[in-house]
Amino acid sequence: MKQKAIIVQQNDFGGAGTVLIGVCKRVDPDLESYVNSSLPKFNIEAAAASLRSSIRYWPDNTVFVSVVDPGVGTDRKASVAKLTTGGYIVTPDNGTLTLQMEDGLISEIREIDQNVNRLQNSGESDIFHGRDVFAYCAARLAAGIIDFEGVGPAYPIEEIVTFQKTYGAVNENGANGVIAEIMHPFGNLETNIRVSDFEKSGIQEGTEVQICLQKDGEVKFDQKVLYHKSFGYAQPGQEIFYNSCNGYMGLGLNKASFASQYGIDDSGDWTISVRRI
Repeated sequence: MKQKAIIVQQNDFGGAGTVLIGVCKRVDPDLESYVNSSLPKFNIEAAAASLRSSIRYWPDNTVFVSVVDPGVGTDRKASVAKLTTGGYIVTPDNGTLTLQMEDGLISEIREIDQNVNRLQNSGESDIFHGRDVFAYCAARLAAGIIDFEGVGPAYPIEEIVTFQKTYGAVNENGANGVIAEIMHPFGNLETNIRVSDFEKSGIQEGTEVQICLQKDGEVKFDQKVLYHKSFGYAQPGQEIFYNSCNGYMGLGLNKASFASQYGIDDSGDWTISVRRI
């Protein structure tokens, strides 16, 4: 008997995770479904980054559900992307698939036929597609009730909606970039400076760098910071610049929240410069 796929869901809903699992269990009680509902609200780029960092760690046939959907109920497509690894991503086609497109992981995409793949008696509301469309369709796919062709009509992968992804600039004196995300609940900052790029600067772990954070041109932080491989090399409450687990440079405090300490918020528009001392 073919093993049913695992369903891994991520969203910005907060406390609605048990409802999504319930939808999957009503489709098939034997389905395994796991939910992370703590993504930053309305942040499609954060959803894309979270998918990139998690896909590689799950079995190849996993069905991923990603719902950060500010355009819920509008004419944006509800879609299922087929991955070259054999799994699927069930998501609004609103930019969430940008990094999988960049990585060459998407082989096909289909628009969900909501006449077939929508939770029964849910048509009176169009504000909770995460429950009524995405979780439900993912469960039918994972359970083998439908195959990929049963999702709905195909459309060209070239039509997938993407956003412009930018990366920090690195030279022998340091790097410039932006704060891409606050890593809750610890309050660490993740930049758009790739570890692989920063290593080319030649700056050595165990040394200090000068880090400046600005918002709208106003300096909010400008200090010497230890650059090292992990938090334990800094004293409790001390700043540290490090290689994060997602492939980007990070900035944090040991055993404390950098974001809370220095008033860094999720509003975007934060820039970072890192300079060799």
